[in-house]
Amino acid sequence: MMENAAVQVSPRKFKKIRELNRRRNYLFKRLRNVMRVCIAKALWDKRKRHDVDLSCAKTVLLLRNEGAIGDVVVDSALVKCLHEAGMSVDFLLTKSNSQVMKHNPRIRRIYEAENVDSAVYLRKFTHNVSRAMVNELANNKYDLVIDPSLFDIPVHRMLLLRQIKAKAVLGFNKWSSINHYTRSFDFDCENWHVTRTFTLIADYLKLDKKHLESYDLHIPADISQQVADYLLSVTGDKVVINIFAGHQDRSLSQTQLATLIARLRADYPETHIILLDHRNEISIPLPEKVRINPFKTLHHCMALIAQSDLVISPDTSVVHMAAAWKKPLIAVYKDVPMNNRLWAPGYDKARQIVVKCGKVHQLENLPDLIMAETERVISRQIPAE
Repeated sequence: MMENAAVQVSPRKFKKIRELNRRRNYLFKRLRNVMRVCIAKALWDKRKRHDVDLSCAKTVLLLRNEGAIGDVVVDSALVKCLHEAGMSVDFLLTKSNSQVMKHNPRIRRIYEAENVDSAVYLRKFTHNVSRAMVNELANNKYDLVIDPSLFDIPVHRMLLLRQIKAKAVLGFNKWSSINHYTRSFDFDCENWHVTRTFTLIADYLKLDKKHLESYDLHIPADISQQVADYLLSVTGDKVVINIFAGHQDRSLSQTQLATLIARLRADYPETHIILLDHRNEISIPLPEKVRINPFKTLHHCMALIAQSDLVISPDTSVVHMAAAWKKPLIAVYKDVPMNNRLWAPGYDKARQIVVKCGKVHQLENLPDLIMAETERVISRQIPAE
């Protein structure tokens, strides 16, 4: 991993007071959440934890009725491992992130809950799964439920587990006092990669870990062909660039994009650049051999990435899609200790730039850093770290 620091700005007046206020607000927020979870436990937790023999488990439900597209991309490796072990896998997702798994033949059934705002979702006492869906999940009588989330437990999680009559539940970093969880694995989010969660589950269930070696995304043949036909008109290496992340602080600016395009066109004139713009926000003039992605669906975007020669993106689902096909990748991350290793690209052909100070779009020399990594990736002068 390489780390690049922006220029440090002199401390502003009252910086210490603002930092103390942030810590106080964070502490109060944590205390309020703890109180809510305690209430939820009193209302909906099991009276006692029961030992369950999972050696004969045949039906599994994965819970991702929150979270982003990138979470589900990563979960695809676990789906494959469970399926190859002979288990029937159902997936509880949201209407927005379910599209990732839409064409996955290893999933028996996808259930779509309503979309949620993550911040509100965690503290509400009601979940986003309809009563009819809850009843159907309960009637399925799953042998095992897997909760892959790593951070705070949603206040309503115990309500959902009670309603679907979960026999056994595996999770991560959950309170040891919550009896719904048959086993909660300790997970070091600051130092471990997210794929280690699957290793812990596979070891616990005695599954073959060779099926965890890569993410498992499925693109319909007609969509792959449409993208292939489109790329026939494109000469030279195909570079896919995405500047948008889930938060503005992690996104590149259009000024940075314009500079990066100019540098790529100057240094690699035969390269063709395709810009991902699902928000329809890119407004800069585009030179020759630079196009906006003409396709609108998620699976067309996957196919473009799968058939590209290089992907450049901030920390978002595009990084994990590139990882599914081990594409040469330059990923730009804002420095967040509980995120940089956890959600790193995690493979040899990827380069990770960590912006150590400030917001990604504020780092003026970011195009220089990306170009330096581009030269290393394209020339393969050194192995990626």
